[in-house]
Amino acid sequence: MSPRLPLRFYMDTGSDDADFGGHYGTLEQSRHMRDVLLPKGYEVHFQEFIGGHDYLSWRGTLADGLVMLMGSTMQPNEQGGAAKR
Repeated sequence: MSPRLPLRFYMDTGSDDADFGGHYGTLEQSRHMRDVLLPKGYEVHFQEFIGGHDYLSWRGTLADGLVMLMGSTMQPNEQGGAAKR
C-alpha cells in the first residue's frame, strides 16, 4: 500500500445523479470514492443534496467546498470588524 498523501477531499452529489439507464451516476460513484478514501485515513467532507449535476446546485455547494478546502481568509479584529489574515 502506498503512503497516505497530504490531501483533503470535498465531495457533493445530488439525488438526481443516481443510476439511470444501466450506467452508474455520480451519486453511486461519489459514495464509492468516499468509502474507499475514509479507511485510508483521508479527510473527506461528503454531502448529498436534493438536486442534480447542474449550475443551480453548484452555486451553493461550490462555495462550501472552497471554504472547506482553503479555510477562511477573514478573522474578526478587536473592533468587531473583519480583518484579513
